[in-house]
Amino acid sequence: MTVRVVDDPSELAALFERDRHNHIYALADLDEPFWSASTWWRSGDAALGLVGLPGGRTIVYAVSSADPDGTLALAAELNDDIPATLITGSTGIASVFEHAGRALVWQRSYHRFHLPDHDLVPEATDRVVALDPSDADAALALYATVPNAAFFSPSMLHDDTFVGILEAGSLIAIAGTHVLSEKYDVAAIGAVFTHPDHRGRGWGAAVTAGVIHRIGDRVPTIGLNCTVANASARHIYTTMGFVESLAYDECELAI
Repeated sequence: MTVRVVDDPSELAALFERDRHNHIYALADLDEPFWSASTWWRSGDAALGLVGLPGGRTIVYAVSSADPDGTLALAAELNDDIPATLITGSTGIASVFEHAGRALVWQRSYHRFHLPDHDLVPEATDRVVALDPSDADAALALYATVPNAAFFSPSMLHDDTFVGILEAGSLIAIAGTHVLSEKYDVAAIGAVFTHPDHRGRGWGAAVTAGVIHRIGDRVPTIGLNCTVANASARHIYTTMGFVESLAYDECELAI
């Protein structure tokens, strides 16, 4: 196959815009600060990006709804260029790297959801409060109650999207965005988490609604990801008006 490096983000934007609600993360990754720290390859409608994150970490985006099989083949072709890292890819991506002799730390199946109509989301309860970078320590302490349950970096608080719920002065629920790009009009809700002692009270739905109302006038395309195994969360999101649009896999490559 013919593989080339893509130097112009507008070329990839045109590819991903065909099906933008499936490629919220990819479009946001074409914006700064990600683009300058990333390398993208393309073969036809197959695309793969080694995306640079703040702090020097890299992850791989290997999803193309226009050519999922071609993107798997592209990943196999680029195996030697891909470090031990997190991979988001078309369904079957883990087996591509296993076939190439790479060891996996873990793998999971996900569904991507998008929100066709922001106006149908219920108003957020008045318990929901806006968070900012000064709340980083409280957020880290909350996420630490269940390590690795949610992906969060304090740098995400700078996008002015995070909200939380306090009880007795302590943060007990939180949500925000993993990515937000006003240039490409997309945002992915993420880092949704409720303290284990306060679950079953609707706080997850409340903070998710709070994020939507905080960003709904900034970007038109809003989505989120959910593991296939998390039936309760999928029920919450569909009840709020989210629609499943894409199945994909994630895995982490070992050294």
